[in-house]
Amino acid sequence: MLTLSISGYATTVETTKNLTIYYPDYSRVDLMCKQMPKAAEKDVEFCCEAAFTGELLTEFRHSNIADNHICNGKMMKGYRCKANTGGFVWGKGKWKFMRKANFPTEANGWNMGFCQLQIIFNGTTRPIGSKMKNNRNIYRALCEKNGKLCIAESKKAMTYEFFVKCLSDYKVTHALYLDMGRGWNYAWYRDKAGKVVECFPESKMAASYKFRTNWITFYKK
Repeated sequence: MLTLSISGYATTVETTKNLTIYYPDYSRVDLMCKQMPKAAEKDVEFCCEAAFTGELLTEFRHSNIADNHICNGKMMKGYRCKANTGGFVWGKGKWKFMRKANFPTEANGWNMGFCQLQIIFNGTTRPIGSKMKNNRNIYRALCEKNGKLCIAESKKAMTYEFFVKCLSDYKVTHALYLDMGRGWNYAWYRDKAGKVVECFPESKMAASYKFRTNWITFYKK
């Protein structure tokens, strides 16, 4: 597979024919809730939506985030989400992708964690539901490839089934869905010069933008 890497960035950007892949240069990962990290926070390398948001509420509640989640080392109770089949945790420089059934019940030293739809686990593509496979969207996933964490995003709208194939062709070991859609697909990362590069800046104009609840965030100290 032909890939192109743009070197010299704090977040390295790699591209294939159908994917854009972000490799943040980080020392810590957290799940920020209630408010998205701001560009003024110079230690943030990359941030984007993570877990699903349940209802469009004007006030923030941890119970409005899909399933239990860990923020800044604390386990928080979310709503039960049948769509979620997997999970991810990070702490003390280590991470783990897992089935949802194995998501911890206590933080136990994990700094962050959340549940989402599992796409690929241990190199094996998980079953794709018939209702979802033909849905067209721009998709994003948290992945592990060659022992590194990255975020893979489709370059354009495609079916979910094809997005899964693109991830498989890119040979990721693990892939976990990340929330997307108008408003939710806004993300940003920092380049070598410290400049903030926005993904889908038009999403800030969407009515749903103000209802977002949580972000996987990569920090560099």
